Amino acid sequence: MLKNRWSKFAVLYVGAVAVSLSQLKVVPVMKQLAAETGMPISDISWLMSIFTISGIFLAIPGATLLTKFGAKQLAVLLMCCLALGNVMGALTSNFTGLLISRAVEGIAFSMIIMVGIVLINYWFPEEKAGTPIGTFGIFSAVGSLIGMNVTLPIVEQLGLRSVWWILAVIALVAAVLFQVLLDGPPKESVSERKAKNVSLLEALRNGRTWLLALAQGCMAFVLFTFITIYPQLFTDFYGLSTESANFYASLFGLFGIPFGVVAGYLVDRTGKPELLTFVAYIMLTFSCVAATYLSSALYVVQLFVLSGSVGLVSCIIMIMASRFVKRKELIGYSVSFINMIYYIGIVVGAPFVLKIIEKSGWQMGMNMLSIVAGVGTVSIFVLLLMKQPARVGQQVMKGEE
Repeated sequence: MLKNRWSKFAVLYVGAVAVSLSQLKVVPVMKQLAAETGMPISDISWLMSIFTISGIFLAIPGATLLTKFGAKQLAVLLMCCLALGNVMGALTSNFTGLLISRAVEGIAFSMIIMVGIVLINYWFPEEKAGTPIGTFGIFSAVGSLIGMNVTLPIVEQLGLRSVWWILAVIALVAAVLFQVLLDGPPKESVSERKAKNVSLLEALRNGRTWLLALAQGCMAFVLFTFITIYPQLFTDFYGLSTESANFYASLFGLFGIPFGVVAGYLVDRTGKPELLTFVAYIMLTFSCVAATYLSSALYVVQLFVLSGSVGLVSCIIMIMASRFVKRKELIGYSVSFINMIYYIGIVVGAPFVLKIIEKSGWQMGMNMLSIVAGVGTVSIFVLLLMKQPARVGQQVMKGEE
């Protein structure tokens, strides 16, 4: 078992990035999957959204599973589900079968954020947890950067299902590493859980949790819609080649990486997460408005602003979620509820916007994304107006250095 906190964090991060790679592997090959299954692109986009459907139903029960099995063992189980889903997907070319396999893969995504935050809060003292939580929050950006650049070349060399097999192996390796190298809070007995009297209802009495959930859901709606449609935006609307479109789409992940780290640092140094998130959300809204008014010189600028703003928003919201609870025992339920709304945003975003684009054009689709971003901005503004911060409980036990 590893002793150093950052070494344990690195192992956890490998598993999280594997989840992101699994989620995003369909985006660069949507046209190939459409040709194989005979389905339109708008239906193929459900392979992205269905990945998170498990999160809608498992996010809240996930907090109970966390206390029952412990964070470490639950993380191992999530990697096993990721491996199983990829094997199922590799063995079928039927669209229904692919949907089912994606839902199984999505079990890992439904709880990896919650498990990761609980483990980080166990390994790091609260005053030093902002940077690792912020860094952890960008695992999707890292996965996007890698996936958009390597998926298509791998498929062209080894076949469409090769990526499914590769990710199944990575997930199994991550499961073994989690089991051997990580530690976490011990699972609790039934009597211990009853003694703490922790419940979802108590977590939901905190108004900040609802505002954070709304903001995170709006961010997810915008973020994962852009992740799905960026290649098409550049090919169909701006007329770029597929290679150029995938390259620009990969920059979206690249630009988001440093902002997650910076988010944690800024929160730790300024102590003003609400203000930081509000400013980032304004940037996010403007970048949505500008998406259909770009010239070749502005592609990278829009990608940079959008990626940076969603990186800041997503990471700081997760930091606030763990700091604004009244008792540390409520972290699991609070993060689970926020994640449930986050997953709903992911599931409905891309299919809904793509249908609007098919019927009414790209401008109407971008208008919808701008409206959703505006709702998120308002929710953070309300949070900013709440004067008294929630009382933060005492830090849970730490892992060793």
